[in-house]
Amino acid sequence: MRSVRWSSVGTVVGATVIALLMLVLVVRGRVWAWIPLAIAAGVAVREVRFLQRSGRASEVGFDERRRGRAE
Repeated sequence: MRSVRWSSVGTVVGATVIALLMLVLVVRGRVWAWIPLAIAAGVAVREVRFLQRSGRASEVGFDERRRGRAE
């Protein structure tokens, strides 16, 4: 079983909260809030993808070894 990267989970939660707050401001007519909304959403998506990739097995079982790996 793999351990959870709590710093990444915290980053996802924090970025999601900021994105939601900025979305509320955008809906209320604050045009400037689009920029932090886009940045926070991008950070959240990047961290979610990182967490998904880190949960996968490194070797997928193909016959050939990866390039650059010592045997």
